[in-house]
Amino acid sequence: MTAAHRPQSPSRRFAVLLLSVALTILAGASNAQWPDRPITMVVPYAAGGGVDNIARIVMPPLAKELGQSIVISNKPGANANIGSSFVASAPPDGYTFLVGATFLAANRALMAGLNYDSLTDLAPVSRLGQSPALLVTSSRLPIYSVRDLVEYGNAHPTETSYASVGVAALNPLIFVRNTGIRAVPVLYKGGGQALPDLIAGRVTFMLTPVSEVLPTVEGGSLRALAVTGVDRLKALASVPTMAEQGIADLTSVIWWGVFSPKDLPEAINVQLAAALDQVLRKPEVIESLSALSIEAAPLSGARFADFYRSEIKFYADTAKAFNLKPD
Repeated sequence: MTAAHRPQSPSRRFAVLLLSVALTILAGASNAQWPDRPITMVVPYAAGGGVDNIARIVMPPLAKELGQSIVISNKPGANANIGSSFVASAPPDGYTFLVGATFLAANRALMAGLNYDSLTDLAPVSRLGQSPALLVTSSRLPIYSVRDLVEYGNAHPTETSYASVGVAALNPLIFVRNTGIRAVPVLYKGGGQALPDLIAGRVTFMLTPVSEVLPTVEGGSLRALAVTGVDRLKALASVPTMAEQGIADLTSVIWWGVFSPKDLPEAINVQLAAALDQVLRKPEVIESLSALSIEAAPLSGARFADFYRSEIKFYADTAKAFNLKPD
């Protein structure tokens, strides 16, 4: 009997069977369709703020687009670093993502001792939207312009404060530095948490995404003093830009985007970005974002990666220019 026709021993036949089963399992895993279970989108702020607002507009239609449920998980704290760190250390399997924003670039420039690097530990997937920031104060205070605010702060230095979502909120720091206003920061985990104190006048002013305060401004409880960016808002056409009131270096806008842990498979990144692109072009999504003065602004692939790197550099350069040391 030749070696080719020699019967296999029982132990050898069992080993061959195990190998066949293992290869079948691996083949099935490699061909599995993503997503095949619920996806978690981490919002690193409390409910009710700008990041949470945009997530709750975009994620329901995205779930329909992907054919899988999406869970929004709020993980506030440490100026969004608790939630961001959680995602940075999560497995890159396509089931945990971060709804990030401008804070990723600002925190990296202005906060020391972070246990993750927002440039190297997070992978950009898609930009969602962008919006200017609005300078607001309580309608109960006798403040009607930026000049009024500065004069009020300098006349009441022990009573003047501003709401800040973390010490690395760069726009308020630039505003305080460029105007010379005497005011102290009051830190909040999210913009929504600052509103009751702001409306009551316990906090004097806040520079925050338009989406967080537009309904309150339109309702009359808050007064809008100025807007960042180069153009006035259509929804608040009478409110001047910072530049129109002589405040330099406040033309930047706030943006939001989806990020994954590093090393996410490229195929998943591309598939999710394509689904988000479809969602952000839906008229009902555009309308819902526009109602909050957020412009749907899908951007993905190399273009979003380049944009993200440019934001990282902008905030690093700005922090250096204003001698704002990591704290």
